[in-house]
Amino acid sequence: MKRIKDDEVKTQVASDFGMTMELYIETGNASIDKRVDYPLFKVYADKETEEKYVEISSGGQLIQLSIEAVKKFLLTAETEVHSEAWYDKNVFNQE
Repeated sequence: MKRIKDDEVKTQVASDFGMTMELYIETGNASIDKRVDYPLFKVYADKETEEKYVEISSGGQLIQLSIEAVKKFLLTAETEVHSEAWYDKNVFNQE
């Protein structure tokens, strides 16, 4: 697994049958660049409702998730996801 550093993450606004925004990495490292799909994901706006969707690749196909669903997921992750060390300290080894 390669954890991408914040300064390697880039965004760009692109036109692709409408406006999109893409998130990608810019590493200059051929060993990583050859194993990472570009862009990592895109954001699209629905042409009728303007609802925003994140498009990602999963199982060899493209899927779109509403940004609202992704926001809820990330907000929940902020408070509910912890490291193994956190659980060891705060849950399993309480005295």
